[in-house]
Amino acid sequence: MTRPLAGIVGLGASGPVAQDPRSIPEMVLTAVEDAIGDAGIGFADIDAVVSASVDLYDGLTASNIAITEVVGAVMKPETRIAGDGLAALAHAACLVWAGAYDTVLVVAHGKASMAPQDLLSEWVMDPVLLQPLGASFMVCSGLQAQLLATEGAERRWARRAAELRGCDITDVLDSPISAAPLRALMKAPDADAAFAVVLRANQPGVTVESVGFDLDTHAPGDRDLRSWAGLRRAFKRAGGHGTGAFDVVADSCRFPHEEELFQSAVGLAPTGGLFAGAAPVAAGLGQLVAATRALRTVPGRALAHGTWGPAGQAHAVAVLERVA
Repeated sequence: MTRPLAGIVGLGASGPVAQDPRSIPEMVLTAVEDAIGDAGIGFADIDAVVSASVDLYDGLTASNIAITEVVGAVMKPETRIAGDGLAALAHAACLVWAGAYDTVLVVAHGKASMAPQDLLSEWVMDPVLLQPLGASFMVCSGLQAQLLATEGAERRWARRAAELRGCDITDVLDSPISAAPLRALMKAPDADAAFAVVLRANQPGVTVESVGFDLDTHAPGDRDLRSWAGLRRAFKRAGGHGTGAFDVVADSCRFPHEEELFQSAVGLAPTGGLFAGAAPVAAGLGQLVAATRALRTVPGRALAHGTWGPAGQAHAVAVLERVA
């Protein structure tokens, strides 16, 4: 039996911006209204909702409850993914392919301006072995960069960060060290954002062709930080290897050294899209929105990527296509 198409019929975005004065529900509502308006439907047409949020970042228990009404999930099936928004999109696509629902709304949000993200990430680390050492996502990224560093690496990464930020390389090299050898301006700026996507069965246009997901071991010392093996496996599961070229690549790399890991894992050149603003949890879904908009303009194939966890612990990818 041929599976239904998973057509991307609606897109909505709120941000990314450095600091959004609105509350999380207000941000999400804007993105959702844009998405269902883009799809030409109403809340009543949504069969199910898949959202992505993380309690720690929102400072809430069951953070999806705060947005239940604005995503139209009252008395409707809802699934919450505690990871990047692209993983929520993958779950929603599987629901459509399985024939469980015809129209699924996918939502992800992150508001980095509410609290220092690096300090928050310490609470994600192992409480016995790593938290007493002050380990954080930034520390893990610094360790990863140290393992990858060769002669001239710091200057190469600074040059790439300057290119993406639109500043001078000396600005990057003079910025404070965050976690040696990484400097403050080598990291994509944190941001506030909410994104929404409407999937509908058997709708032509831009479609989700395949998805892949991989969750590596959490402890950084238990995996080889010199590669993104999880991304390679996720890409393979999505059928990305040996399936032809991609016209659009929307990666979720937050550092220049991660771009090198990305290219090594999938053989595709990253584009630095997150340097416009990286919203925690929402970034990957935002990259899918960007890739879909590009395919609406020029038909082709696209790869969207999301990652989360310390030093690229988890990865989700989606292969999109629009036939001319």
